[in-house]
Amino acid sequence: MTPDSLRWRDYFLRGGEHFDEFWKPFLSERKRNLLFVLGHGFDTRMCDGIERVMALGGEGTRDVALISFDEGPESPSNSYAPQRKANGARLEKLVQGRGHIGHRTITMFSDERRRIGARSIAQEFQSPAEFRSYTDVVVDISALPRGLYLPLLVKFLNLFDAESIGGEKRNLHVIVSHSPSTDGAIIEEGLDESASYLYGFAAAALESDSTSDQPMIWIPVLGKRQKLQLEKIHSLVSPDEICPLLPSPSQDPREGDALVIEYRDLLFDQLRVEPRNIIYAAESNPFEVYRQLMRSIRHYQRALNPLGGCKVALSAMSSKLASIGVLLAAYELGRRDPKVTVGVAHVESQGYRVVPASTAQLTTMFTMWLSGECYAT
Repeated sequence: MTPDSLRWRDYFLRGGEHFDEFWKPFLSERKRNLLFVLGHGFDTRMCDGIERVMALGGEGTRDVALISFDEGPESPSNSYAPQRKANGARLEKLVQGRGHIGHRTITMFSDERRRIGARSIAQEFQSPAEFRSYTDVVVDISALPRGLYLPLLVKFLNLFDAESIGGEKRNLHVIVSHSPSTDGAIIEEGLDESASYLYGFAAAALESDSTSDQPMIWIPVLGKRQKLQLEKIHSLVSPDEICPLLPSPSQDPREGDALVIEYRDLLFDQLRVEPRNIIYAAESNPFEVYRQLMRSIRHYQRALNPLGGCKVALSAMSSKLASIGVLLAAYELGRRDPKVTVGVAHVESQGYRVVPASTAQLTTMFTMWLSGECYAT
């Protein structure tokens, strides 16, 4: 796979002041009916994106699919219920008179207490027909957990790609209120005993007998306070080679060095990771993360082709922007390259706890255009 053949070789990403510079003329050039897909969570950034877009005007409906998820009575997230309620009230005020809020409740556990959240959110949206009245679908991942927004976006990409075969080009946007310091202050609590492969990424072949002889490459995209998650994923993956991805450049210039120090004992002393295996990608550019992942995976595939190829486990353990890069690489490889077996290894949690941030929480709004008009040929 050459760089020119990458699906998102040419990509669309805008952040900061350029967020408004894109959306304002985009909304004013013609009537656009928007469906916002939001998670109903406690994160104070939940409504930032829709508020910014709504303020920029334009004709058309502004509907919302509001995704609710109950992590159980023991979830530490329940202590933030007042903030969640305040976010819901803020959303209703923003949408009033412009659109309708449709509620979607995601079942997180089966009757046997097995986790089914990823499968449930993917099955919540079944057909492109659900979106026929909209020109654009805007998914805001600011208040959605990784275990939900990754399978959700995979489902949307599958639906819209299938729709485009018939000639329709519906736009899929992802927006996020990006703040690495805020993300780092939200701590996962009550981790599952073991890691698993996320639903929606065709990972069954990773554990199949047909691939048992293929070397396993593990590429974790590192973030703060993820040591237990790393250990659990390592036990699941049992990699033959580990290639950690570090953020560089990043909002904090010392972020990459801090992560090396934090995981030095585990990665370098215990797991014997070769320093030359470290991958670097810009923290605030998911498409750069995607490119670096694709380049590394294709390198291993070429090198190991005489042995029958390789299989790859990716892990999104960093900011939400970087996690989108993991999504794009896994999606493209899973659909376009049958010679590469890829999955996303993940550890679920019972909820979240917020710790006071040691520095000012700088927030930047980003918008990504993943499919639709701008990629039409």
